[in-house]
Order: sequence, then C-alpha cells, then structure tokens
Amino acid sequence: MDPTERTLQVLEYIMAAGPAPVKQIDIARHCGLSPSTLNRIVKSLSDWGYLFRTSEKYCVRNFRLERNVPMSQNYLAKLDSTMRDLSSRLGVSAEVIVIAGHELLWHSKTDHPSPEVVIRAGVGFRRSLYELDVLSQLYLSRLDWADIQAQFFIDGFFETLRGDGQPTRWLPEAKVKSTLVSMRSEVFAADIAGNHVGIRRCATVVEDPNGKFLHLLALAEPDDGSPDQMEKYRDALLGVRAELSDLGYAESAANRLAPKHHAMPLRGG
Repeated sequence: MDPTERTLQVLEYIMAAGPAPVKQIDIARHCGLSPSTLNRIVKSLSDWGYLFRTSEKYCVRNFRLERNVPMSQNYLAKLDSTMRDLSSRLGVSAEVIVIAGHELLWHSKTDHPSPEVVIRAGVGFRRSLYELDVLSQLYLSRLDWADIQAQFFIDGFFETLRGDGQPTRWLPEAKVKSTLVSMRSEVFAADIAGNHVGIRRCATVVEDPNGKFLHLLALAEPDDGSPDQMEKYRDALLGVRAELSDLGYAESAANRLAPKHHAMPLRGG
C-alpha cells in the first residue's frame, strides 16, 4: 500500500472500532503496520486535530468517516451503468438507496424516461424507515428483532395509503414483526399499489460477500394499476444483483483486509 492507502486504512480502523480509546499497538498489529509507520500517521492525524493521543499511547477519535456504499470506484461505476441500463431497457426510474441512521437516503438515481413523469425522491432525498413500505421492509428484515426493539420506537411504524380519508395507518407491534419476519428470506419485494403520491416501487437488496447490507436497488414508476411488468422487473433486478454481488466478492478478495476491531453495537430509540 502507498502512504495514502495506509492512512485511510488507519482512519477506517479507528472509525470502525467505536468511540472508545484504541491502543496504538493494536492498530499497528491489526493493520499490519510497523510501529514507526503508525506513529507517523497518528502524529499527523493528531496535529490536524482528528485524534487525541493520551500519554499511555491510546488514540481517541475526533472525526466521523463512513462511505455511503462501502465499495470502490469500480463498483460505483458499475452501479451507475447498471442503473442507466435498467432505466433505458425497462422504461422506469432506477434508484440506489442507502441507510443513514433511521432514514433511507437516495444515493443516486436516473430520471424516468418519460419527461411527463416526475418522481419526487431525488439524490439526497431522505425518508423515514418507520414508513414500512418494501424499501424499509427489505432493510429492516435483515436485522434481528431484538436489535429493532433496541434501536427503534416500535409503536412508530406506519404505512401510507392512496385515496381518501386516512393516508396514514399506524401498525401494531405484532403486524410489524410478522411483516419483517416473513420478508427475512426474500431478496426482492414489490409494492402492491402506489404510495400516497401514486408511485410504486420494486426493489432488491444488495449485500457484500459476508451478507452485510450494502444498499437497495429499486425501480420506480407511476402506478397504472397493472402488475404485468413485475415479473419482468424481478428478473432484471435479480440478474444485476448477482452481477453486483460477484463484483463485490472480487473486490473483497483482491483488495481490502477485514479489520479485527471490536465495534460496539449502536443502541438508541
């Protein structure tokens, strides 16, 4: 690795290790760096204010570093070309959606081929995971129920409905749990009907070689009441999901070492 890559490796390691102080000797050993090399990196980070070094050679971080999609430029380029191909071939808007806290974050998208179709969710758009449509379901179903109970306000989940009268329906805990449990083995899901603004989506979940969530890949279109295209959309999404998984495996095997830190699980309400 060149000096820049070594510095990035140290930054990723310290970020992933959690907020507690980390021993310099552990960083050097787990990252495969000599103590002198690590000391130079740590000194630079400390001088710039990204780390605080204690007298016992512990490092306390003063930064946050996280990639929305934790893959390389090659993967992101493949993702971009995949979205453009799906949009052109199927006549829909293609979207990549990542997780930011308790929200879905639209990382990238293609416009719908028809200029008359405007889909509100653009790049940077955020929407709560508490709205339990197929996007939320696919992500949350990857979590253990105990983790969902620890991280979310269970009585806060809802669904939005088209039509008159009652656009929001609050969901009881039993309904939320059964929905997520039934989705756990699925890698594709589709809205039965459009949401409150008339847009329906189908999506697949993309994971790394270790089964860790990377992002959602979705197709969006106006709901015309016809389910005829869903089988076609499903085949297309699952096909590109396999290609992205293969690329993710190749990248993981060729490039990045898995750090041996012990990250603290997030907890919150």
